[in-house]
Amino acid sequence: GFELARDFIELLELVKRLHRDRERSRAISSADLSANAKPLEPSQLARLDSFLKQSDLSSMIRSQAICTVSPGNLSAQVIMRELYISIADLQQTMLPDHDLAANLWLFQYLTQTLDQRMLYLLVRNQDSALNKSFSINLNVDSVLSQAFLDFDKALPEAKRRTVVIEFQKIDIFGDFQAFLFARDFVRERGYRICLDGLDQYTLPLFDREALGLDLVKIYWSPAMADDPTGTHLPKMQAAVDLLGRSRACLCRCDSEEAVRFGQS
Repeated sequence: GFELARDFIELLELVKRLHRDRERSRAISSADLSANAKPLEPSQLARLDSFLKQSDLSSMIRSQAICTVSPGNLSAQVIMRELYISIADLQQTMLPDHDLAANLWLFQYLTQTLDQRMLYLLVRNQDSALNKSFSINLNVDSVLSQAFLDFDKALPEAKRRTVVIEFQKIDIFGDFQAFLFARDFVRERGYRICLDGLDQYTLPLFDREALGLDLVKIYWSPAMADDPTGTHLPKMQAAVDLLGRSRACLCRCDSEEAVRFGQS
């Protein structure tokens, strides 16, 4: 039993731990649901790819806020929005018993088609998103395509500084020379560049300035907060300080624990 006046701090820590465990188990159980899905086969990819090239995917475009959250204050200030095509909705609509991302290389190919559709829809719709700060995740090859040139032409020159192009690390290092060419091209046009897909282990490996990056995105996972040796957090803090605190974005933050970790 607890005596509130004496054991308040201990009780508070217990409640926080129970809350954290509940958030984590909820995330795990939703991941388990997709664990039974079958991976995409090459023949299915070909049919899906052909269908997507002719489909209007505007109903699957999502907007996700990227915010600053000051230490000691959980109220968030939106600084830009990430635009993306929902893979979960696409999967549920097209192949509900399959996991589109299970086969990494087939999924990578699929994202190139999704890039083309996203760029086409942004140009065609000319919606309010083009007048605000936003980011889009593109493959290196997509940046060198006609679809991107059309998008670039449709975007007022003054607006390019408000657009962030996100590249996945797997795509950057798959063909590093192609990335360097694409990087220089988009930077000369005025866009900013973000490296997406880092975690606590890969974060210290990348030199942001040497790679010519403006921002990096780090995937949150509850394992980041599990630090029995007391060494993980100081290493991450040092890595973030090195790349610049205003240059780091902690993403997939779906809990208070994630936000508080980001503040630390």
